[in-house]
Amino acid sequence: MTPYSRRRFLRQLLGTGAFAAAGMGRGFALETAKAEAFRFAFLTDFHLMKEGAKRSAEGMAACLAAVEKLEPKPEFILVGGDLIHCGRDLTIGEAEKHLEFFLKVWNDHTALPVHWTFGNHDLIGTSNATVSAQDHHYAKGLFKDRLQLRELFYSFDFRGWHFVVLDDIAPLPGKGYRGELFDDEMAFLLADLEAHRNQPTIVCAHIPMLSNLALGVSLKSDSPPTNLVCTNGGKLIEQASTHQVKAVLAGHLHFHEEMQLESVRFINGGAVCGSYWRGPFKDCKEGFGVVDLGTDGSVKFEYQDYGWKAG
Repeated sequence: MTPYSRRRFLRQLLGTGAFAAAGMGRGFALETAKAEAFRFAFLTDFHLMKEGAKRSAEGMAACLAAVEKLEPKPEFILVGGDLIHCGRDLTIGEAEKHLEFFLKVWNDHTALPVHWTFGNHDLIGTSNATVSAQDHHYAKGLFKDRLQLRELFYSFDFRGWHFVVLDDIAPLPGKGYRGELFDDEMAFLLADLEAHRNQPTIVCAHIPMLSNLALGVSLKSDSPPTNLVCTNGGKLIEQASTHQVKAVLAGHLHFHEEMQLESVRFINGGAVCGSYWRGPFKDCKEGFGVVDLGTDGSVKFEYQDYGWKAG
């Protein structure tokens, strides 16, 4: 892997030019042909605990109930990753049971179509010495199999809009991971953006490409925290504004923040679980994103608190 310097980390966070904080719920509009207006919901970082500990199953159900009550109702849910909590520590059997529990809660409370993104807590067994790396459900295998995904990076179209879902979780030896797009994934991404350069596009990854919160952490540290931002996301940032990318969504940080670089919104979407079901994280309450897309290529993002009280 390419060494990741503090200077490169700061350049990644700041992008290639100045960016301004975008107001919550505000849209950014450009003329775009053939795009239809519709709504979807962005839910990230559930961290469902084993057997629903910390009332996490109740909280997840309450969040999905709030999504179901939206008017107009979303066309689908885009999930930003971290379905379960601490999958890296589990055995394969424990993880299978845990993920089945997640899907039961999900299916009991919504029938909306869903598109899944892989998160670092969805890694299975990578910190458990008893788990064989040869098991086909090890690391990312269970997520792919159970959610019926051929790949963890993919794209789809809906009502004239294009969506790209990325996997930027790179496991490291031992317990760690870093934010990184893989070579074949990067090739896919660049080719896919080029093929849809005249179509308004939304990109989603678990680990953010840009973050003011991560920048603040970096300024207080002697070394860049490579697990807080995607370390080679600069390639996406460079291409985004010339390929009709309207917004890049991410989770991971449990903190809602919005930045704008040229014509592209970078939106980090808070967390359904807040601070792991212990209450808000840095005053960011448990919540989810409501995303309204316009015929003019506009993106309106509203972070909605669903009223959960930890305890």
